Amino acid sequence: MSDGRHIHLAGIIPLANLQTDFDLPIPECLMPIDPGFTAIQKAVFECAVAGCQTIWIVANDDLAPVIKKVIGEWAYDPVYYYRRHSMFPSEERKEIPIYYVPIHPKDRDRRDSYGWSVLHGIYSAWRVSNIISQWVVPDKYFVTFPMSAYNVYSLRKLRAKISDFENNFFLTHEGQTVKNNKPLAFTMFGKDFIQCRRHVNKTTTREYLNPGPDEKYPQKKLPLEERWSARQFDFDTIFGKVSATNAHREEVEWYYDISKWQQYQAFMGSENFIQKPSNNLTKAHIHVKLPYREGEIDDD
Repeated sequence: MSDGRHIHLAGIIPLANLQTDFDLPIPECLMPIDPGFTAIQKAVFECAVAGCQTIWIVANDDLAPVIKKVIGEWAYDPVYYYRRHSMFPSEERKEIPIYYVPIHPKDRDRRDSYGWSVLHGIYSAWRVSNIISQWVVPDKYFVTFPMSAYNVYSLRKLRAKISDFENNFFLTHEGQTVKNNKPLAFTMFGKDFIQCRRHVNKTTTREYLNPGPDEKYPQKKLPLEERWSARQFDFDTIFGKVSATNAHREEVEWYYDISKWQQYQAFMGSENFIQKPSNNLTKAHIHVKLPYREGEIDDD
């Protein structure tokens, strides 16, 4: 459990290479799960409820501008938004910055499975933060998936377990986790990320066959359908190295994988629902632009 030390928990939301069977011309993460409340808004709100200090959305350049219109550049921490016993509650509200990062071009059509989007989001969060200062580098990463439906409000009471300095955290359904190909929220540390990325790079096929005993360099190409097998890796392969030793596990009461149309129908027709939070917790917050253009500053 957390011992009271401050921990920088970074939220990771993968969108790049999200696969569904909706066959729609619009991003599936904008599907509604409550009036005025979309799947991607649910994921951002979930990160805020879990206690993330930053949120990193992995979306390529064709999708990021659309998502940014819906999500904005920052969100409120709901725990500090409702400070009713404070004399000046608006001054104590915490803002959570939101960043958008695309998959690196060298990984596209090579390693860019949906699970790889998570690893790339973690790497981007670490790299950007490390450039700014070593003191803002995330200590732990909370990963959630927009097309998974369960009671995200229940994470409020689990903040201490999610932010545990020593152990990981897994949501479970019928005893299964993301390591069983269930897109359920979980955490991982930097050392877990390193192990996962090494495993992917080691097990994937590449463009050429390994050189034979009499060959110094690879010479024979693999068939097209056999190259870069990492594009098809499931969660159990990509996240198999995430440490589950002494991990906190919390079973969700109900769960739907709404990336599948039948599951989406079942969720929308069930008695289970995810109620839209206050509008101020979900609307797109944009930083105010400077009220002048370059060259218009009065030198006097």
